[in-house]
Amino acid sequence: FTLVFSIALLSVSVFAGVIKDGSLRANSDGSYITVRWLSEDETGVVNYVLERKAGINGAFAPVAEFYAKGNNSRYEFVDDNAFRVSESIYKYQVKVVFSNGQSPAYYGPITVSHRTSDVRRTWGSIKAMFQ
Repeated sequence: FTLVFSIALLSVSVFAGVIKDGSLRANSDGSYITVRWLSEDETGVVNYVLERKAGINGAFAPVAEFYAKGNNSRYEFVDDNAFRVSESIYKYQVKVVFSNGQSPAYYGPITVSHRTSDVRRTWGSIKAMFQ
């Protein structure tokens, strides 16, 4: 009985997720894209790197970094730079970096449709020139 219990406990801890299943979400309000997720088991997690890809082609690039806050924490990122790209489809994924040097874990990608007006895109570009 003890051996069976130990094996069951081990399998639960090995397969426990860092990010809670189904919690990684992104939505667009027409101005910004908000990406959210909930952590589950952050044992050994140093940080999260949120990566974005615009359109169908191309590669993921980092857009934000979050240090681990502890088990069952909420994370949120408001992407206010998505309007600068003319694409209307964005993909996000979360790269989890561990303290023990093991390979990063990836969650996602998730896809969100985002359309901004040409006026907003132009105004955002003008504002960026003066920052």
